[in-house]
Amino acid sequence: MDQSLQYGLGGSALIPWALIPAAAICKVDPFELTRRNFLPVAIGLIVNTIVAMFIL
Repeated sequence: MDQSLQYGLGGSALIPWALIPAAAICKVDPFELTRRNFLPVAIGLIVNTIVAMFIL
């Protein structure tokens, strides 16, 4: 869970480094891509945390 959280946060970077090349390949603004992906990533982290609490 910690690794997925760090990846989601980009290792303390505001924009994960892999996002910029992916946005360039798709010809999409990186900030728009980040804005659209924020909610699914946040929901995934919350669900992951809740499931981990029940498992532990």
